[in-house]
Amino acid sequence: MIIFVESVCIFDFYNFNTNRSNRMKIYKFSRVLSAPFALIFIWFMYKIFSDYNFPYIAWAIIPGAILILLYLFQPQIDYWWLSKNPIEIDKPILDLLSKTNPRYSSLSSIRKEEFNRRLLLYTEGRSFISKGSERDYEVPYDIKNMIAQVPVTMTLNEKDFLLKAFDHIVLYKHAFPSPTFQFLHTAETQLEDGVIIMSLEHIELGMLQPDLYYNIAYHAYAEAFVKNFPRKNYPLAEDELWPKIEATTGFTKEKILSILGFESIDLLHVLITLYFTHRNGMKRTMPEKHMRLEQIFS
Repeated sequence: MIIFVESVCIFDFYNFNTNRSNRMKIYKFSRVLSAPFALIFIWFMYKIFSDYNFPYIAWAIIPGAILILLYLFQPQIDYWWLSKNPIEIDKPILDLLSKTNPRYSSLSSIRKEEFNRRLLLYTEGRSFISKGSERDYEVPYDIKNMIAQVPVTMTLNEKDFLLKAFDHIVLYKHAFPSPTFQFLHTAETQLEDGVIIMSLEHIELGMLQPDLYYNIAYHAYAEAFVKNFPRKNYPLAEDELWPKIEATTGFTKEKILSILGFESIDLLHVLITLYFTHRNGMKRTMPEKHMRLEQIFS
């Protein structure tokens, strides 16, 4: 019954959005589809428990099965609906983008509309999970968008803006161990399972205080981008680049490694991160690397 009740809650904050003409637009179409079947199922349950001689008990299987299918395919249904019926991004999210994403502010109005559309589709087309000590939690809407802006920014010129190899984003509150890396770290990608794992605490620090903290969200998605598009003409990333990285960011090698939680990392992911977070500085200190990444991401 928990599944059915969750599927029917069609009047919560994120199911509908109001555009400028004050018309209500459907946000969670899967829940709208669920509503009539949920009412039918509830009616069957009422009849079954109030009338022990009710002759049509078996018919309750039909609306129940449909509700289960709608629940299982909810992301695909909502993604399809929003791709056909886009809605406006909420103003607080636009304000967040303007505050944390210089690249977004520089886009033309047409490109911003495309960015907003992709942002909405990414949050609906990918599974976001917040890991708790005892159970998983739903990721808040603003956190989803804060994270989703990273891959959308990276893939503005790619047809595959969803990074199809990675369909699950898992968040921990703090640094975490994993079966692959059994020590505390803050960012990890698993191509086999299609998972990007990050520390929410460090995501927020990198986004809101970029001068003080290395951005692990861009780092994780840089790693995912390379794995998703392995044949692009990436620049060479030699260990000798560390002094130039420090000159670009003000972050020492030790600080970046300590934030990520690793003793060594692939510097290509760092270069891609800096291309988005310290673009002007990188253009000055590593012009050849910047030019190669410009050819990929511009």
